Amino acid sequence: MPTFSPSSGSPRKMSPSLEQYIEAIADLLTRDKVCSVSDIAAQVQVSRPAVSRAVRELSEQNLVTHKAYGYVDLTKQGQSIADKLTERHETLYRFLREVLGYDDNLADQEACRLEHQVDDAFVERLDMLCDFIGEHEGMNALLRARYDSSEN
Repeated sequence: MPTFSPSSGSPRKMSPSLEQYIEAIADLLTRDKVCSVSDIAAQVQVSRPAVSRAVRELSEQNLVTHKAYGYVDLTKQGQSIADKLTERHETLYRFLREVLGYDDNLADQEACRLEHQVDDAFVERLDMLCDFIGEHEGMNALLRARYDSSEN
C-alpha cells in the first residue's frame, strides 16, 4: 500500500478507500471545477453519509477542505497524492497494455485495482521495465508470440 504523509514528512499508510475518494475528488474538480459531497457520492457510488465521513477524515489529515454544505477541495497535499495516484495508474495501465497485451478496458480496470495495492518502488520498476522493452526493438513481438503460444 502506498505511503503518504499528511503533514510531517513521515510515511503513513492511506487506505485504498480514502485513495479512491481522493481520486474521485480530483476527477470531479478537473471536470467540473467544483465538487460537492453529493457529486462524490454519485462518482464513487456510495451514500452521502459515507462520503461525509470520508471527507471529514480527509479534512482531519489536511488533504481536503470542506465547510458544511459547501464544496470540497483538495489541499496542496491532497493534490500531490492525487497526482501520484494518477501517475501510478498510468504506469500500471501502460504495463498491462504494452507489455502484457491487455485490452484497453481490462487494463484500465486492473490498473484501478492494483494502484492501491502496490508500493512506489514496484511502480518505478514497472516503469523502467516498460521503457526498457520499448527501447529494444522486437521485445514486444517476442512477448506477444510467447503469450499467443501459451494460449493455444
